[in-house]
Amino acid sequence: MHVAGKVFLGLGAVLLVLGIVMAGLGGSALEDVGDVDVEGKTVWNGQEGVFSYDGKDTLMVFVPDTVRCDEFTITFSNESGTTESRMDACTEDGSAPEGYADDPDGWYHMGTFGWAGEAAGDYTLNASTEVNLLPMWEVLGEELGEAAGGIMGIIGGVGLSGCGVCFLLLGGILAIALNDPKEATQMQQPPSV
Repeated sequence: MHVAGKVFLGLGAVLLVLGIVMAGLGGSALEDVGDVDVEGKTVWNGQEGVFSYDGKDTLMVFVPDTVRCDEFTITFSNESGTTESRMDACTEDGSAPEGYADDPDGWYHMGTFGWAGEAAGDYTLNASTEVNLLPMWEVLGEELGEAAGGIMGIIGGVGLSGCGVCFLLLGGILAIALNDPKEATQMQQPPSV
C-alpha cells in the first residue's frame, strides 16, 4: 500500500472517532438542559421573612413537588402594601402547576415575582410552605448556553465524522490506485565473445 493511502486512512479513522466522541458529548450536554440545580441557584429560601430585591431580575418561585398547587399561597409586601405575584394556574386536579412537565426533578415552578416591574427594596414574603427564589434570566441564560453548546457539539461532531469518512474513502481509493514504487532491477547480460 502506498504511503499516501496509509496517511489518509489513518487521518480518516482519527477524525471519525473524534467526531463520534464530540457528537456524543454534545448530545449528553443537550440532555442536561432543564436540569436546574434549584438549591444551588437559590438567592433566598424560607417560608416567611424579609428578602432584598434588586429590581433587576425576575425571581422564579420554586417549591418541592410534594406541595399541592391548589393549597399553595404566597404574598409579597413592602411599605407600599401587598404586591401582586404571578403564580401559575393549577392542573384540573389541583395537584401541580400547569407547566410542571418541564420543571426540574423534585420541584415545581409555581410562579414569578418581579414580572410587573416591582421596585427594588426589602420585601416581606409569607408562604404556606418553604419556597426557593431563583433569578430567572440568569438561570435561563445558563440553560440556553448549555443548549447552544450541545447543539454546536452535535453539529461539529457530525461534520468532523463526515470529514473522517471522506478521508477514509480517499485513503481507500489511494490504496487501491497507487502502487508502491518498486526498486528497479538490473539485468546483466553475459559478456559476448
